[in-house]
Formats: sequence, C-alpha cells, structure tokens
Amino acid sequence: MQNKIVTVLLSLWLAVPAFADGVDAFEKFSMGAMLGMGPSYMTGSDKNLYSDNYSAGFGIYFRMAFPVTSRASVLADIGLDGTFGFAGEYEYLRRTVVDSVETYGMEFTVMWNVFVAENVFVSAGPSFRIPQVDEKIEVDGTEVFSQEEVDYGNDLWLDAVVAFGYKNNGVELGLRTGYEFLGMYKETDSYRKVDIHELRFRLYFTYWFGQKRN
Repeated sequence: MQNKIVTVLLSLWLAVPAFADGVDAFEKFSMGAMLGMGPSYMTGSDKNLYSDNYSAGFGIYFRMAFPVTSRASVLADIGLDGTFGFAGEYEYLRRTVVDSVETYGMEFTVMWNVFVAENVFVSAGPSFRIPQVDEKIEVDGTEVFSQEEVDYGNDLWLDAVVAFGYKNNGVELGLRTGYEFLGMYKETDSYRKVDIHELRFRLYFTYWFGQKRN
C-alpha cells in the first residue's frame, strides 16, 4: 500500500508540469504565514488499538517561495503541526480505562509547486517532523498517569505531502494532506511491529507578504 502511494505521489509531482501552460506563478522570492485546521486519522492494520483513532488537528507555518520557472517554484515551510488527542478505551477489572495521546511536531516541508491554470496550483514533496508525544491514562474518569515526551515513537517522522488550491495576489486557500511513513511505535523492538500511521488533512489559509500580481 505504501509503495502504491509513493508511486502515485511521485508520478503527480513529475507529470503536472507537462500539463501546465506557462501561467504566472511566483515572480520573486516571497515569504508568508499559514494557518491550517483539519482532521488527523490513524491508519494501518493496528489502528483499532485506539477506539478514537481520529482527532482534530492544526498547523501554523512560516513559508518561503523560491521561483524556478514562470510557473513553478520550490516552497519551504517551517512550523508546528499537532493533534488534540487520540484515545483508546477498554475495560480492566470492571473499570473503564482511557489511554490518550497528543502529538506535536516541529515540521520542515519542501514542496515542488506548479500552477496548472491561472490561480490554481498543485504542490508535492517530503515533510520532516521532530515530534513530541504526550500520554495520559484515566481510570473511571480519574487521571492516574501523565507523561510528556513518551519515548515509543521515532525521533524523526517522515511524511509525503500533497497540496492543491487557489491563489489570488497574496491570498492562498487550499487543502493539504500528509501521510506519515516513519513515526509512531518504531523506537524500540517492543513497538517496531505496530502498524499505525497518521494521515492528515488541513484546510489552510496563507497570506504572502508584499505581493500584488503573484
């Protein structure tokens, strides 16, 4: 499954420029700020270890655009992405146990950005996250355990990211999605075989500073 996703993303990244027809994109080096909100899902064969395997998420980024051609640019983003919590609920000795985790990550993304029509673009590329995972356990509604920076995840998460949207002057609206290949449950032998990955969707708004036409 992962190989099929990689093949599709790579084909899209390489093929889109062939269909674009030389429209105006970024004409100069540009900087901007982005805010995004949307759901995150746990995927993989072990996703049901968490009964609530989806969560609301957010992203805040500083962005840079480096023009390459009249219709293509390299985008570099740095910021913070996180979720508000995944949770697993189960019964133990006739008591209800809720084990929840929240994830945050400093994220670095590099994407190839191509305008396929006037004002309409597609972007794709890799993302690297330096994560923090916080865990909390409650028994019958009473917190019995809480720890920041639990260590059962990798120190570096790798995502494939695709985005598309509409840009007019300095205002950009779009949808951004990322699939995590290396992340949770891979730090130790005990967790290495757990098949859980994160799939993110973020509706976002970007404001590019100092632009009129592009």
